[in-house]
Formats: sequence, C-alpha cells, structure tokens
Amino acid sequence: MITVPVILLSLALLQPADSASVALIQDATPLIKEDFRDLARLLTVSDENVPTAGNDFEIFTTGDRFKELIFEDFRNARELIEIETFLLAEEPGGLETRDVLVERAADGVEVHYLHEAFGNFMDCVFDGRPIMTGFYNGLRKAGIKVYSRTPIWEFCSLLTSPAAINHRKINIIDGKIAYTGGMNFTKGSMLMWGDSHMRITGPAVQSLSAILRRNWNTVCTRPRDKMDFRLEVSSEAPHGSPGKIIQVVPDGPDAPAFMAEEAIIHTLQIARDYVWFETPYIFPTKRILKAMTQAAERGVDVRVLIPIKTDLGPLEPAFRTCFKECTRAGVKIYMRKPPFNHAKTFVSDDYLTCIASTNVDRLSFRRTYEVNAYIYDTPTAIGQKETFLEGLEGSTPVDQELFDSWGAGEYVSQFLSSLLGPWL
Repeated sequence: MITVPVILLSLALLQPADSASVALIQDATPLIKEDFRDLARLLTVSDENVPTAGNDFEIFTTGDRFKELIFEDFRNARELIEIETFLLAEEPGGLETRDVLVERAADGVEVHYLHEAFGNFMDCVFDGRPIMTGFYNGLRKAGIKVYSRTPIWEFCSLLTSPAAINHRKINIIDGKIAYTGGMNFTKGSMLMWGDSHMRITGPAVQSLSAILRRNWNTVCTRPRDKMDFRLEVSSEAPHGSPGKIIQVVPDGPDAPAFMAEEAIIHTLQIARDYVWFETPYIFPTKRILKAMTQAAERGVDVRVLIPIKTDLGPLEPAFRTCFKECTRAGVKIYMRKPPFNHAKTFVSDDYLTCIASTNVDRLSFRRTYEVNAYIYDTPTAIGQKETFLEGLEGSTPVDQELFDSWGAGEYVSQFLSSLLGPWL
C-alpha cells in the first residue's frame, strides 16, 4: 500500500530542481555608451552574462584590504559562504582564511569550497609549500563542503591538455556580496604582492552566483549538496538606477567561445584613444598580438605593464618572445619594479574597465576556467587609469637598448621556454 508520505516525497522529487530558485535581472545594455554596446552584446551569451545596472563596488589593490573586507564579511555571514578559487594554501593568508571559515562552520554557517586540486598541487611544488598534509581534509572534518575541480589523479591528461584547471576567483556571502578578480587565499596575494580585486553588491552578485553554482553542481557527487539557481532577464525596460553597470562573463571549457580573447580583440578594434593592460605574464595568442599591433599602428595608445620579475622565473624568457614585434608596431611595454604585481586588468577610452582572473597568455585565453568583470563607467575607468600610471612610475621601458643587450643565450632561452606553449 502506498502511503501519503511516500506520494508526497515522490511528487517533491519530480519537481524541477530550480523551480524555486529563479532570479530576475534587467539587461542594462541600452544604458551603455553606444560605442561599447556591441561589445556588451558580444559578451551576452546567456542570461547570466547580461550587463546589470545598480551595482556598487570597491576595487582594491592590496592584500591587507582584501583580508579586512572579506574576513569581516565572512564573520557577518548568516547562512552561506561560497568559495571558488584557484589557490587556498597551507601558509600565512590561507591558514588565516581556514581559521575564519572553520569558525563560521562551527557557528552553523554553511561553507562551500570548490577546490582546484591540481592547481594547488603544482603551485605548491613551484613555491616550495607543504603539500599532501591533510589541509583540505581538515576543512572537510570541520564541516566545510569541499569538492575538487581537477583531482590529482588526472595528472597525466593534464600534462598534455591543462584545459580543466579552474583559475576563477569567486566568493559569495549570503547571496548578497561577491568578490572577484586576481586574488587567491595565499601569502602572495594577501601579504606580499600587488593585485586587483573587487567587492560587489547589487545585481551582478547574482551573475557571479550563477557561474559559481553551475561549476559547483558539475563536480558535486551528492545530490543534496547541489545549489539550484538560474537567472532570467526581466521583460521590463532597464532604467538608469543609481549604481554602476557591470557585466560578468565566464571563460573556459564551459563557455561557448574564447570570451576573454574576443573581448580584448573587440576593445582594441573599437578603441579611439587608448587600451592599457596590467598582466603578470604576457604570452599572447596570435589573434591578440595582431589586434594589439594593428591598434597601435593606427594610433591607439596601447600599453602593457608587466612585472620585471615574476613568480615563474624559468618561464620568463617565453614572456619576452613578443617584445620585438610589439615594440616595432608601437605597443609600449613597461617592466614594473618589485614587488611582483599579480593584477589582470585593462582600461580603455575613459569608459571600460576590466577586473579579471585572466592573464594575457594563451593558457588563460584558450584553456583554463576564468571569470572577468567588465565595468562600463567613466569615473571607474579614470580611477583605474590613475592606478596604472602609479604602477608605471619607476618602470623600465622595453626598447631597442634592451634588445641590444640580448645575446645568443637569451634567444636560446626564449626558444626553449616557448616550447611550453600549452602551459603558457
């Protein structure tokens, strides 16, 4: 005999998983300056990618500010903390983050951590941090739900095709506050390096939530841990509400195209005055390199600010392989003095700003999971322009004098390191 409870349970299981998890947002594309609307349309490949108005945010460039803001938000969380990040390491910064998250889990806050296992492993090898010490199992034992994007046992396939590596940085608190940009939970990001990251409130948080939860649900092995959520665009016409316009766009194997690459190429093609990039590593695709040089040749001020020393010393010769072609076309490359700057940004024509997890390299453009926030706002762009100029102070220009100093050893090093193209 079938009882009433069994019938009710069966009906519940038959309900669409996302039936009660729909958020409506307004498409703010009509509010964007006409010159940039085609870019916004190009990047709108789903409802979660539409530009939204009415956002507020803070862009910050130091780990101290990151810790201050996100630890306070973690401690004020009431229901749910969601983390998708490339690195959460067993070292200062990471250990502090772990302690705060364990504390919140003990207080009854649900904590989700999407773990980039292979990326953490390889980064620990390069930087000499402890590995395989039970750090992430400790998070699980504390009640934190931890899932891995790329398990270590996929090592062999990742050596030939690192396309599964998750390089995104998204943190959501109670569905109301979001963080994204270039910062990890490591000593480098939180204590040593320069970087660019942002704290967001407003409709763009829903876009970031949709991206994070789709990735989370992909790796969940327990149905009860899945986070059902989707966005729909409201039929109401957008209005000029207070706040900034942000468009959040994922990139990677789950995107329909190379979104970050397309955004940069389009920006370089429509730019009238300037496009300025900050990136820790430069190994552009042929399409990006062509777009940069063509923009410079038609008079656009194209600048690239890179660190004079990176955290990937053996690969630095590969990052210099594009210097001559760029410089001869008029692209201005500057090598920034220490400390190492991990920021991944660009700004164009006093209107468009991008705060991203994407480096100007082939690995980021073509293979890894990334997320980028495009901000359509003049005051923000002018502020980012000033940040760029501050970083430019004391930098070393890439010019003929540098090329004259290169010997045969430099060219051999460039050739050999560039063979690692799939990992750059």
